[in-house]
Amino acid sequence: MIFKNASSRTLDQDSGTLPNVSIAMKNWFQKITFTTITKTIVNYKVVETEANVTFQGVWQAMSPQAVRMKPEGQRVEKWFTIHSEPSLELKPDDKLSYLGIEYRVMDRMDHNKYGYFEYHAIEDFQ
Repeated sequence: MIFKNASSRTLDQDSGTLPNVSIAMKNWFQKITFTTITKTIVNYKVVETEANVTFQGVWQAMSPQAVRMKPEGQRVEKWFTIHSEPSLELKPDDKLSYLGIEYRVMDRMDHNKYGYFEYHAIEDFQ
């Protein structure tokens, strides 16, 4: 007789084993509006187009410990974490404006199975 228990299955084998925390996250989320800045090349010139994006999420300063662990050479304290509902779709190197300051998306973590996305952004210095 073979006994099977939870240790014989990995967490990603069954979607029912992953906790969907989207309900808890929605209680934490608030309405946020960003201005996304999309870069395209037209006639050999970079053209930036702005569009407002409204979504439910959380904007928070990244902890100093997390900033120290970043592989990027910039060790400024102006890193932020964005937790959002899956409808917000940003990718690394996207620019956005929030409260009049421009930021650049550096990382995107897809936690869609858990019901949210996580982004890391840094203040964009030009």
